[in-house]
Amino acid sequence: MPIRFRCRHCNQLMGIARRKAGTMVSCPTCRAQVLVPMQDEEPHPQPLGGAVAPPLFERSDFEAFLDNPPEAPAPAPPPAPSPFAPTMPSSPSIPEPTSTAARAPSSPGLFLSPTQATWLTVSVILLVALAFGAGLLVGYYWMG
Repeated sequence: MPIRFRCRHCNQLMGIARRKAGTMVSCPTCRAQVLVPMQDEEPHPQPLGGAVAPPLFERSDFEAFLDNPPEAPAPAPPPAPSPFAPTMPSSPSIPEPTSTAARAPSSPGLFLSPTQATWLTVSVILLVALAFGAGLLVGYYWMG
């Protein structure tokens, strides 16, 4: 169990192994030399009601969060149809397509697969390198 104490200069909370008690260490934030106390300086305060308040931003909070991750939020309901959108009456002679696979909602914009995005990135990098090289050659022969 580490010793927890605060830097006297910048009030940074530090935790260090008990074997370092009584030695001088450098604060990671302000680089000041700080003496490690023999025991924890900050006893956990007891509230007036007698209940123990959990410490804020301590490792135990993160471990509890990782052990019990929150459930994913429920999906948002679909947007209501716009009153200004044109509507087409459905014809009884044309059956509606039935598909068991859920379709992603189409939204305006450009969507690239990871492969397409990789090729686009490589192409842009090559074009920039080509333009740089052309600029060097033009500068060399023009100024040269």
